[in-house]
Amino acid sequence: MAKTGSAWCVIFVLSLFSPVGAAQETFQPTVAATRRALREGKIAEALAFHEAKAQEAETNASTSPKPEPYWQEAFVAYLEAARAARLSGQVQKMVTYGDKASEMARKAKNPQLELRAINGMIDAHNHIKNFARASQLIEEGLVVVRGLSPNTGPRLFWEGTFYGHVGRQNIRLKKYNEAINALSQSVNSFDGFLTSLRGNLKQIQSRRENAQGTMLIRLSWLAGAYLQADKLPEALEQIQRAFNFIRTWGFKYAFEGDLYRIMGSIYARQKKFTDALENYNKALSLAEGQGDANRITSASIRIGDLLRLSGQPADAIAHYQKAIQQIESGRALLQAEDYRQSFFEGGLNAYVSMIETLIAAGRSDDALNYSERARSRSFLDILGSKVQLARSGTLMEHERALQARISVLRAMIERDEDESEQAPQLRKELDEAQKDYNDYLAKLRKENKEQASLMSVEPLTITQVQERLDPGVTMLEYFVTGTTVWLWVVEKEQLRFVSTSIARKDLARKVTELRDTIYQFGEKDRFAALSQELYKLLIQPALPHIHGKELIIVPHDVLHYLPFQALLGSDNRYLIEKYPLYYLSSASLMQFTQEKRRAMGERVLAFGNPDLGDTKMSLQYAGIEAKEIKALYPQSTVYLEKEATEEKAKTLSPQNDIIHFASHAELNENDPLSSAVLLAKSDKEDGRLEVREIFGMDLKASLVVLSACETGLGKLSSGDELVGLTRAFIYAGTPSVVASLWNVEDSSTAQLMASFYKNLKTMTKVEALRQAQLQLIRGEVRSDLLARRGIGGVGKLGDAPPTKSDSSSPVPVSITVSTSHPYFWAPFILVGEGK
Repeated sequence: MAKTGSAWCVIFVLSLFSPVGAAQETFQPTVAATRRALREGKIAEALAFHEAKAQEAETNASTSPKPEPYWQEAFVAYLEAARAARLSGQVQKMVTYGDKASEMARKAKNPQLELRAINGMIDAHNHIKNFARASQLIEEGLVVVRGLSPNTGPRLFWEGTFYGHVGRQNIRLKKYNEAINALSQSVNSFDGFLTSLRGNLKQIQSRRENAQGTMLIRLSWLAGAYLQADKLPEALEQIQRAFNFIRTWGFKYAFEGDLYRIMGSIYARQKKFTDALENYNKALSLAEGQGDANRITSASIRIGDLLRLSGQPADAIAHYQKAIQQIESGRALLQAEDYRQSFFEGGLNAYVSMIETLIAAGRSDDALNYSERARSRSFLDILGSKVQLARSGTLMEHERALQARISVLRAMIERDEDESEQAPQLRKELDEAQKDYNDYLAKLRKENKEQASLMSVEPLTITQVQERLDPGVTMLEYFVTGTTVWLWVVEKEQLRFVSTSIARKDLARKVTELRDTIYQFGEKDRFAALSQELYKLLIQPALPHIHGKELIIVPHDVLHYLPFQALLGSDNRYLIEKYPLYYLSSASLMQFTQEKRRAMGERVLAFGNPDLGDTKMSLQYAGIEAKEIKALYPQSTVYLEKEATEEKAKTLSPQNDIIHFASHAELNENDPLSSAVLLAKSDKEDGRLEVREIFGMDLKASLVVLSACETGLGKLSSGDELVGLTRAFIYAGTPSVVASLWNVEDSSTAQLMASFYKNLKTMTKVEALRQAQLQLIRGEVRSDLLARRGIGGVGKLGDAPPTKSDSSSPVPVSITVSTSHPYFWAPFILVGEGK
């Protein structure tokens, strides 16, 4: 019976070169037992077992005259613990135990065990997008590999493994020629390793089959690198080489569909669309037979694209729907799959292509529905399973068990060693596990719809959005693609669609330049020109369809960091002068913010100028800001400097109506969930109130204010970090969050916040913020709240400081710096509920 190649899926597979000796013989059956527990979703039990076994082995090693077998036992236990932690989404434990496995291998003086540990850690760090550490580990592994005896089986095997890692890293970096060189070396090494194997013993045959499967994977990567380098004949040659090996070996290759998919892409590049479609369909058929969601998605998108280009939109839509169905099948695999970021690399394309096809067919309402679905799925991918959602109790533990069970079963299907015996039973168990997960979500929807929305795609339809829109409110929902900005103008009784052609890179450049000029007070004319240009691109096309007196902005991608309120019309009036406006990360968020509407209370919990241990981070006027709030709201509780701790924020927030942070906030593009409000440290807390922790809070507040976000002005991301921060507070219980798009001068912030809180006494939130901003625009300011000091390295408020000399004149040009400049008022946005 031909076996299925299994080297790709290493979640449970011990390496080709396993530890030897008594330790393995006594330990292996217990490993098998815990893997059965994982298969049943008993993740906590499996993890606890391996943790205890590792500690026991370490203790035995420290007292034994021959400790090496115990170090080997500890190595296996830590490696299994790392894999169990990875399945359960416990990233820090995964990394810690992986490092411990490496340490145990070194103590056992076994370089092959060390290479196994390093190999697993490379995958783990790639998995959490810590590519820098993965690259370091690759180099460390190559050093160990070079210490093995030359031209031996182990040396050839590990050369193939680590050069494969080098190739993958270079593909990610788009260094395709370097990737080709590394992957060619990888393939040659595995070829040499296969040649070195002699005999037909069961163990030798198992090694041979694993190496054959790995070599075929490397050939597919190599073909993909050639494809990306636009070397199509060479790419096709590698695919043909892989198929030749499959026939020669009589080998059933689990990922044969990948070869067909790459071949389809080669033919598509060559404009041989019939051949391309034939190969994509083969890839799809194989993926469906295996129940492989990622590969079904990939093949379906490619088929849809070909059908759309060939004038068959209805058939294309059907394939995009199939891809999206797989993408939205739940979040159970988000933390278990090697390619968790695949949604951003390919999955989003399914939504973009679907929206584009629907728009071309005149179905703009359906297109908006998919815009909402894309936002929901994108946010789920940010969350993964790393967030401990509030009020989840045993439900969360149950979900983790279901996730683990699905992940394990899918992995076992991919590595199935005897398809005739195990595969049908495994697929049956997987179907049962997926049904259990769907039943769980159905139950959760009844108990907590918002929590369900953070675990599966649960957007509102356009009809439901319109039902929730208040009369007199117009919603502008944007979607940025590579070449176009789509815009839906939504009101209670109408929906209109418009679009603007602009490359994303050009839009990002314009937004970045506009933000850069914020600090350059001598660039007021340049700011005005850019602001008017973006107004024409993003607002003007919608004007004929806007009938409301209030705007909701639903930005997308780089537009999350654009201050729409500061866009200038042809009449030289800012958008904020014409409309009150507030923001939502998606229209579907309305269902939760509206449900949390509550009367504005008088109990304010304010944190001002927390002591961060760095005088450069001091916000002198944040303390004044907090005290001004106390004067307006006598029931307020104010904590300053060392007293403004994270511990107090967590403990006291649930009892207050408004939570105010006059403190810095760091937004992390690479890991949005580690974005944090910075507060003072205490014995129990590190001072970083992180997004993942905010999700676990239980707030009753009507409003949260973040008055000094450190987002930076230069580099723009897709906005996931800002969305994560505001969305976390909304999930925690508040309907509205005021945040800033850059770190503004703190004395003018004190002025704006004093006005804002005064206005809240008699106005809605959105109007209160608008009037506070208009006061700064009009120069209606309190001098006692404005600092007479340098602003952005330019000068003092109200002064006319010298600036850089004009190139045509040696005489310094003077500037008047006042709070009317957008730098002072434009960063503040209201996210969530405007009422």
